[in-house]
Amino acid sequence: MKKPIVAFGALVLAAGISVGGYLAVRDKQKTDEKKKEEKAQGLVLFDFDETSINKMEIVSGDEKYTLERDDSKWEITEGDQFPLEQDYINLICSYASDMTASAEYSGSLEDYGLDSPSTVTLYSDDDSYTINVGKISPTNDYYYVQTGDRDGIYSMRALNGSILGLNKKFLRSKSIIPYTDDEIAGFTIIKDGKTTLQIERDQNGSWLDPIGYEGFNVDYSAMSSMTSIFTRIVIQDVLEHEPADLSRYGLDKPKGECIIKGMDGEEHQILVSEPYGNKDYSYVYISDDDQIVSCYTGDMKFLDYTPMNFIQDTYKLPDYNNVKGFELKFNGREDSFTFDPDKNTGTLNGSAFDINNDDLSVAFQTFYTSMNTLTVTSVDSESDHELKDPILTAVYHTISDGDVTCDIVDAGDKTAYLFIDGKYSGYNISTDTLTGKNSLVNFFEKFRDAAGIE
Repeated sequence: MKKPIVAFGALVLAAGISVGGYLAVRDKQKTDEKKKEEKAQGLVLFDFDETSINKMEIVSGDEKYTLERDDSKWEITEGDQFPLEQDYINLICSYASDMTASAEYSGSLEDYGLDSPSTVTLYSDDDSYTINVGKISPTNDYYYVQTGDRDGIYSMRALNGSILGLNKKFLRSKSIIPYTDDEIAGFTIIKDGKTTLQIERDQNGSWLDPIGYEGFNVDYSAMSSMTSIFTRIVIQDVLEHEPADLSRYGLDKPKGECIIKGMDGEEHQILVSEPYGNKDYSYVYISDDDQIVSCYTGDMKFLDYTPMNFIQDTYKLPDYNNVKGFELKFNGREDSFTFDPDKNTGTLNGSAFDINNDDLSVAFQTFYTSMNTLTVTSVDSESDHELKDPILTAVYHTISDGDVTCDIVDAGDKTAYLFIDGKYSGYNISTDTLTGKNSLVNFFEKFRDAAGIE
């Protein structure tokens, strides 16, 4: 009977060893998991409500700022004044609120750039949170940081840590003006001491004719497009605050100056240099902030805007639906038309034609359009040219407005002065559409051929 007893004892012993081993493994796993959890918890540097932050102090080298939030907007209350990039400041609060490190290190603060770090301290009504930001790792993967309440040195992934860029380059608003599209009331552009463009909105926000060019046919949507382009210009770099010498940047003799007026009644001036270096960039002086910044040269095209950018490139004489007849004196001919727009019939020099016929309708409309739609080459609001020896005269007998007389006087260089009712209109037009192929002369001949009228 001894053998069974021995065997049973061996089984009991094996079972004890097995249970003991299992318990030991389980305890080790629990211990390891607890250590991992404690380590992970140890890497959680902050955990607070980001919306509770209402004040921020930043020190970066010689730059020192105090920022305070009023409602939803941050303002600088101490330090150099400049418009803040609101989203960026809010990102600092958001990132810091649940900031978790990747790893913890020990060693000399100097090795990690933490002997003279950039510092940001966030304040709520009840607490404060300080982050010291050192240098980036040799592999550019991590930033090294410390918090105000711990001695440890921690690494933050560079993608996240870059949000803690605490100097003016990161904090300043990237816009060169403090307005949205709808907040702009007008622009004045000055080049070589002369105002080249001045446009404004009325109290209701509607664009008015360019000042000095009232009465021209204006494309007001182009004005809105200009403001949209302008408000989306992004500052590429902040170069100098309170510059002592604008000539270093060529801004003592700038390429141009722009004064932006806001709906709030404030005015803001910027100066723009000629392109520098490879000409991809231009220096911009922002007078409000007393700063020199750089912007893409391509974004500075607004300086070359003139009233012609907003004046429609065609001039329309009365539409044929509004005429009952017209006389045309041009190219050695004198022709007289009568027209019934309701019946689509008319006469040319007493000979009847019917434009209910599709081919004749196309021929007439093409001819009439070439006569009443003129291509504008430039406008002149100051000159008063003499009506003398017109190369074309057309008298329109309109249904609603009485007679309208158009005279075109050759100005040379394939342009002409446009006179309406005996007065210079301020429009200079192209003469290319009057003679030659695909011209008034050509389309008039085709209409006469289609109508069988000499």
